[in-house]
This record gives sequence, structure tokens and C-alpha cells, in this order.
Amino acid sequence: MSVFLKFIDVKKILFFAISITGVFQLHAQSIKGIIKDAQTAQPIPGASITTPDHRIIIANDDGVFILDTTHIQTIHISSVGYSEKDIPVKTKSGTILILLEPSNYSLNEVQVTGWSVNKNDNQLTQAQSVGVLTRKDLLRTNNLFLENSLNLIPGVAMQSRSLSGGQRIIIRGYGNNTNFNGQGYQVYLNNIPITDATGTTIMDDIDFSTLGKVEVFKGPESSLYGSGIAGVVNLYTLKPEPNQTRLVQENVIGSYGLWRNNTRVEAASSNASIVFNYGHQAYDGFREHSASRKDFASFNGDFFVGDKQTISTYFSYNHSYEELAGEIDSTKLYGRKKYSDPAYLVNNSNVAVESFRMGVTDNFSISKHFSNQTTVFSTGYNLNQPFAHGLSSNQVHTFGGRTGFVYEGGIANANVHGILGAQFEKTNAFNKSYNLTNDTLGGIRGDLQNNSSAYNLFTEWKVSFPNQFIVTAGGSLNFLEYSIQDLLANSANPTHADQSGYKRFKPVFTPRIAVLKTLNNNVSLYADVSAGYTPPATSNVIITATGQTNYNLKSESGVQYEVGTKGSMLNKKLSYQLALFYLNVTNKLIATTIAATGNMPQYTMYVNAGKQQNIGGELSINYAVIRNTTSAVTLLRPFVTYTYSDFKYKNFSKYDNNKVAGVAPNRFNAGIDLETKPGLYAYATYQFVDKVPYTFDNIHYAKSYQLLGGKIGYRHALGKHFSVDAFAGADNLLNKTYYSFLFLSPSLAPGEDPHFLPGSYHATVYGGAHLAYRF
Repeated sequence: MSVFLKFIDVKKILFFAISITGVFQLHAQSIKGIIKDAQTAQPIPGASITTPDHRIIIANDDGVFILDTTHIQTIHISSVGYSEKDIPVKTKSGTILILLEPSNYSLNEVQVTGWSVNKNDNQLTQAQSVGVLTRKDLLRTNNLFLENSLNLIPGVAMQSRSLSGGQRIIIRGYGNNTNFNGQGYQVYLNNIPITDATGTTIMDDIDFSTLGKVEVFKGPESSLYGSGIAGVVNLYTLKPEPNQTRLVQENVIGSYGLWRNNTRVEAASSNASIVFNYGHQAYDGFREHSASRKDFASFNGDFFVGDKQTISTYFSYNHSYEELAGEIDSTKLYGRKKYSDPAYLVNNSNVAVESFRMGVTDNFSISKHFSNQTTVFSTGYNLNQPFAHGLSSNQVHTFGGRTGFVYEGGIANANVHGILGAQFEKTNAFNKSYNLTNDTLGGIRGDLQNNSSAYNLFTEWKVSFPNQFIVTAGGSLNFLEYSIQDLLANSANPTHADQSGYKRFKPVFTPRIAVLKTLNNNVSLYADVSAGYTPPATSNVIITATGQTNYNLKSESGVQYEVGTKGSMLNKKLSYQLALFYLNVTNKLIATTIAATGNMPQYTMYVNAGKQQNIGGELSINYAVIRNTTSAVTLLRPFVTYTYSDFKYKNFSKYDNNKVAGVAPNRFNAGIDLETKPGLYAYATYQFVDKVPYTFDNIHYAKSYQLLGGKIGYRHALGKHFSVDAFAGADNLLNKTYYSFLFLSPSLAPGEDPHFLPGSYHATVYGGAHLAYRF
């Protein structure tokens, strides 16, 4: 009997213990969270998680934390360089994904992505000048035209030949080698090269309204990106709000028939985040025959395959149609004439681009110290362009891959971050040209098949020493080859000058070394030396008139010397960046005229001649007078940027010691941002651009101009499911005369001066609303 009673007692004890355990499990719920950068999907180590009862938990090196959520409904997430965020916590949340957006409050706390694997750098630890635009910066305007935001970065000037096409970016006086599209810099979208293997960048088919972040590395970025003396522009698409699904509808209307619509689905969970966007844009133009029509469809997704691997995808289909009204002369520009060139009108001149773009990036953490990032990509487009003197028809396909192995660890007392990688890119292009008269197609005059391959090996090593010294060193070995086949060189055209040829450039090694000293947690000093090169375009390699390959043509080479300081003061309310640089470019390409001899008429060919020496300074100041999420005014932030440019040609044909064409000696920007707790906001921006020479002989100048723009709005959540952002704004409020694109040439022919594409002579207005429904 006693044995039986003991058995009963044991069962009671076990039942009681199990019951107590169950009670604790019911009341001691816990969640696992993963904190990542919204733009790169990289973990944010050291992020702070604060509970309502003032407990603080720090995320580990993988951005992971575990939290007891008993009696907790929200948590507050913060990390230096990111906007703070309150996250609701559900009892059965399980694993939650938290995506933080980069902050724009302080210049030097903004995170710089670059090669993002296992690397979290803010501006203060970057030994070079990097301009960064966050999503908030991009939304200061109507968010349709990137130049409105990009031109606020000191040392950067972006122009467009039409409303949203023919973009050219000039960085520190380099990138103005051509009047068509862009050369001399590299552009990437979600790690997919926009710049093809020939070094040409076409941005007509990029949907700027869906960008979440932009980075501009000024000057040669040889240790990570190879060629490009001007620098690198990294574009990143926006990311969804975490742990929710939203349907977003965005509409903007404006002057001259501007209308933009975005329909977007966003979803994010602990396993994936995806965005699908369809956008349509239309514009009638303020000049005759300057209309624009665009359609964009894109999908991007980040898929989190465990804590150690993320697979990111991007796919897009785009159609762009930009009418061309032709350039005008200075008399018509400053006489404020809405003139369209009849030669462009009669041929219905336009640029039509149909394109696709796709890429897959795998970020994989191999071990505690090693990781890899690999991207494979493919892009293609058809470009059809009737213009004043003919028609061009191009079919282009580019494919390739980019990979890098990353080491993160310690050696002795130093922290080491190193990258060893490679990139391969091949572009196959079919370029045809025809005669075109009164919009009637004539005979074919060019049929070239161009195959270009560009590939490089690169490495960069960043060593952080205990005495707050950081040394960065690296370089790239670059290879380039062009193969051109002239399909008109056949038995039916015995007199045709065969433009076929093959050119393999000698391998070019471009090194970089930089030193940075952090004086305290708020100030750093740095010095940087980097080399870069820009190869000639395929059209420069072949001498059209003779059909010969110019085997002696060399790539332009550049070396940049830069010193600077970054810092903050007044309790980090005031932040600044100052950079001084000297960029020396040799083997400058220039078109030269060869006199007629015998049966050979006069013709033009490209040669390496002379140098370009750029001496300049850049200053950015940002002062957050108010930055308090609990006050009536949550943000009051004035800012200024200034660029000084003393750029000259040296030993450059007959233009020795002349100012570099297309570069303003002085550029000044100022702005102020105001945001309130109820949701009202206002942004204002002022821009001054100095007079600019547009001929190499410096005889002809474009006048200086000023632009003033502003935007006001109201953003607020309407209940649990709806949110709204309604706004109105205006550009060129001062009704000033300015140009949206400036053509450059060695000199002017007698009686000719068509070098300007005018901006609107009067203020343009816009208004719109962004509506979102959260499921």
C-alpha cells in the first residue's frame, strides 16, 4: 500500500512540474529577430533593441537577437547610420525580419555600401569622398528625375538630352568626353553593370522613381571596379517594409502633361522580401516634338536561405520613347525661344529603347572569417534612333559575372577586411545606320558587328590598427579587346572601305592606397591615391574613311591625389565633409583632321594628345537644428554644398592651358528640410551654376544660372491599414533661363552655335499622392 501511495505522489509531483513548465512557456514567450540593411540585405551587427521597460539588447555579428517578449507589444530598433524604427511584436511572431533604412540626418553616419559583404562602413571611416543619397533625399523632389537629387552632391553634374533620356554624368570634370550617353564612369544597378563592355552607359531605361539609395564614388575606384577615371555610381532599388504586405499606388501630375503612375506590391517576411512595380510615365513637352513615354516593369527579391545565405534577384522590362527637338543656339536660348530644329522634326527624330535586365546575386557566409558574393547578369536592348541626318538601329546584348571572396578577421591586434575577386563582361552589338530624308528610309550606310570583352581581377585590403589608423590598399588588372566585323565589306561593295578590325589593349594595372586617421569618434582625416583608365570607344578605334584599325590608340589614364576630413560637432548636430583633390589625366583622346591627299579626301581620326589637370575642392555641411521624433517639429535641417573647379588642358593640341569645357568653376547648393510630428513637411532647394565654356578654345561661354525649387506635403497613417503622402511642388520658381544639356566642341564653325538643350523658361509645377494599403 505504501508503495502504491508513493507511486501516486510521484505522479502528482511530475504532473505539477509539467504544469508549472507549461505555465512558464505560456507566459515567457520569446522571439528571434534578424536586423538587416534594407538596401543590401546585409546583417547589421551591434544594432540596439530597446524594450518599453528600458531593457537593451545588442544584436550579434549576424544581426540576430533573441528577446523575451512577455508583456511587450513593441520594440525600438536603432543603429548608427540608420533611421530608428518601432516594430510591433505579436505573441506568435516567431522569427521576425527587421529592415533598417539608411539615415540622412548626419553626413558621416550614413552607411556606405560599396562591396557590402561583411562590411559596415559609415562615411567617417571611408578614406575617400563618397556622395550618398538615401530614399529620403530622393523624395525631396517629385522623385522622377535623378539629376534633381544627384546635382546636390558636390563634384557631380548630371545632364539629360531629353526629359528622361540621354543622361551624361560628369564627376570632378571627367565624363564629358562625349555628347551622347555616358563614358568614363561605371554605373551599377543592384550589382548589375549598366555600363557595357565598351565603356558606354545608357540610362534611358532606368526607373529612377523606384530607387532606394544612390552612391557616387568620386575618382578612380580601381581596387573594386576596374576602369573608369571619373568614378562609380551605385544604384539600389527600394525595399519593402518588414513583416507586412502592402499595395502601393503612386501618382504624380505636372506641367506640360506630365503624368507618372506606379502600382507596386511589397511583401516581407522572415524568409523573403519582394517588390513588384509597374510604372507608366507620359509627358507632352514644353517644346514642339519633345514628348516622352515610358513603361517600366520590375521585380526584385531577397530570399534569406538561413542566417548565412541571401539570394537576391532583379528582373526588369522597360520601354522608353523620347522625342528629339534638336539643340538650339545661344541667341534662341537667351531670347527664351521655344524653337525646334526643322531637320529633327521632318525626320520624326526620337530615341526608342526596348530592354530587359536580369541578375542574381548570392551572398554566402562560408565561415566565421570567409564569405562570398557572386552576381551573374544579362542585359539586352534594341535602340532605334532617327535623327536629323540619318537613322541608327542597334541591337545589343551584354552578359557576364562578378564574384568576390571576402576575408574578415584579426591579425595580431589589427582587424582585416580583404576582398579578392574578378569580373567578366561581354557585349555583342549589331550596329546599323541608314540614310533618312523627310522620314523616308534610304540606303544602308553602315552594318557593323562589334564584340567587346572586358574583364579584370581586383583586390582591396583594409587594415584597422588599434591606434585608430586605417590603411586601405589594392588594385585591379584590367583586360579589354574589341572585334569589329564590317558586313558591308563584301563582293557587292568592292569600293567600300572595310572597317573590320581587332584591337586587344595591353593589360593595365591600376593601384590604390589610402590612409585614414580617426582623431576621436567624431573626426577623421584621410589621404588617398588612386589610378584609373578609360578605354576608347569602338567607334574611335576604326578609322572610318580608310577602314584601318588604329592600333596605336591608347586608353586615357588618370591618377587622383585626394586629402580630406570628415567630422561632426555640437553633439553631432553639425556634420561636414571637406575634400581637396588633384586629378591628372594623360593620353587624352581628341579628334584630329587629316588633310586630303591624292584620291583620299579629308577625314577625321582619333589620337592621344595632351593632358587634363583637375584641381578642385568640395565642401558639404549639414546641420540638424532639430532632430527629435517626439517633438512637434521632428526635423529642421539646413544644408549647403560647394564645389570649386580649376580644371585645365595641358599640352593639349592648340588648347593648352585653357579651361576644361563643360565644367563650371563654381557650383553652390543650399536647402532646408522641415518635418513635423503631425505629418506636415516642407523642402526647399537653391542651386547656383557658374558660367561654363562650351568650346575648347574658351571663346564661347554659357551664362550662369540659378534655380529654386520646393515641395510641401502631408504624410500620415490612416488607421491600421491605410497611409497617405499627398504633396505639391515646383521647380524653377525664379523663372530663370538654363539648359538641361550642354553640347561641347573644339570650336564653332562660322555662323553656327547649336549647343543648348533648354530647360523650361518658366516655373513648372507638380502634385501627387502616394497611397498604401497594408494587409
